[in-house]
Amino acid sequence: MSIYAERARYVPVEKGFNIKRPPLEPQAFAAEMARAFADDAPTGFTPLDLSGALGTDYPATTPFMLARYVRIRKGERLDYAFAASGEMWAVLRGRGTLTRGDETIDWRDKDMVALPGGIASSWQAHEDSVLWVATDEPTLAFEGVRPEVAARRPIEATHYRAEDIARELRTLYDRPMAPDTPGRALFMATERTERLGTCLPSMTLTLNAVRPGEAQRLHRHNAAAIVLALHEARCASTIGGKTFPWTPYVTLLTPAGAEHDHRNAETGGTVTDDDVALALIVQDGGLYYYGRTMGFAFA
Repeated sequence: MSIYAERARYVPVEKGFNIKRPPLEPQAFAAEMARAFADDAPTGFTPLDLSGALGTDYPATTPFMLARYVRIRKGERLDYAFAASGEMWAVLRGRGTLTRGDETIDWRDKDMVALPGGIASSWQAHEDSVLWVATDEPTLAFEGVRPEVAARRPIEATHYRAEDIARELRTLYDRPMAPDTPGRALFMATERTERLGTCLPSMTLTLNAVRPGEAQRLHRHNAAAIVLALHEARCASTIGGKTFPWTPYVTLLTPAGAEHDHRNAETGGTVTDDDVALALIVQDGGLYYYGRTMGFAFA
């Protein structure tokens, strides 16, 4: 018998069909946020790692996504190359310069950046800075593959400037909502992914707003969601029956299939930026859109 035949295994249907895995629980990553924003936090990454619950030997926030807080102290530089197909960044505080090969982007607070993965990058901070990033590293790690540098990238480096985002948000805040509209959301896309309605082909990057007295009613979908509260107002999320008040820059996890809503208890007539709750939401929705299995439904 050859070594190749010795590797073969035969699994009965009782073990190979309807495989059960431990579920993920809704949660808030408050401790990780506090570590990243601490006065003495060093330059580096704080991953939102649930590999213990997922049973993986690589860091992951959900089976397909990994999010991190990123601290870069003034005058210091953070170098890395993620084994991901793409990266989605939000600048929470500070300003600096990103360099990748011959590309340079000057960034500041409230900017967002989408980047192809697998490229050596250098983030230089001109002020003490905190950022947040989400990637699809767990997807590639599960398959045992790495991004191919020479391949045509699914996206090109894309900069969402704070002033452009603010203009788009004002339109979003004022837009009338129909009863069956899923939510008050702005999808960030790139030149190459606009037709898909996503940021990366497999992942969505969305700004979700909840006006005073408004609610994104109870719903579910097959995509998991990683929710970063940017402005809390008086908003809270109920996820899988557990309630999580929004706290600035705390990340919430909505597991795949969990029923959830977002409600802003703020009251008032005129809608101002201070009254509107705003969150950055990353989902692995692109995978489900492509597979025709998003499964969105109001509860």
